Amino acid sequence: MKLEQYAEQVVSRLPCSKWEKQDVKDELMDHLNSMKSELVEEGYEEQEAVLLTIQRFGSTKAISRQLSESMPLIDKYIRKWVMTLFFLYVAISSYLLLLSPDRFRRRAFTVEWKQRMLEYGVPQYTHLFQNTKPFQTLVDYVYHYDNYSFGTVMYNLIGNVMLFVPLGLLLPLIFMSFQSVHRVFFLTLSASLIIETLQLLFSLGSFDVDDLLLNVLGGLIGYGMFRVGAALIRKRRNNNKFDDDLSASSF
Repeated sequence: MKLEQYAEQVVSRLPCSKWEKQDVKDELMDHLNSMKSELVEEGYEEQEAVLLTIQRFGSTKAISRQLSESMPLIDKYIRKWVMTLFFLYVAISSYLLLLSPDRFRRRAFTVEWKQRMLEYGVPQYTHLFQNTKPFQTLVDYVYHYDNYSFGTVMYNLIGNVMLFVPLGLLLPLIFMSFQSVHRVFFLTLSASLIIETLQLLFSLGSFDVDDLLLNVLGGLIGYGMFRVGAALIRKRRNNNKFDDDLSASSF
């Protein structure tokens, strides 16, 4: 067997893209050729050096298994696309939550409302766009559902949850440091708090602590989806490992 064929058999079993496989193959070939050159310098014939190099590296299945176990869930080429998707998600979310024309129409109404309340001498009504009591808005949706349209309720409940699902899902895929539920929780909470505060300060929306709860729930759901996906990927890799061991033991 030639070194090129040996390297090709090793990378053919790896759970990654063809571009990543080519990178691994190139690196593996560098190591193989380096060892072969050392053996030739020691006095071995070319063919003997190739056979001894393959023997020292081990079986292709064993090398493939070791490389597979050390690889991240997604390789660097797929990670680039996930990173692009993440930045697109951040841009769209920022637009919807802070920069959309609808936000500025609401801002005009909010500013006008606050000015009128101050002129009427009832400044307490300028705080209608704030809720700092947990579950107050959620309970209001339940007990006074007839005051709201179905679309409004779904937009505020489901929308606040779904908007942060990609954050909890994509972050652990891109950054290994975020493969922790605690870090995802605190980052989601911080991001939601910043957005709610900006909406309050610039009158682009209301500050609602229930939105924080729903946003964090969405981030945790996204993280849960990541954990399930990661478990399925690792299970598949372990099954492939078991199949390799089973086929090897049959000879």
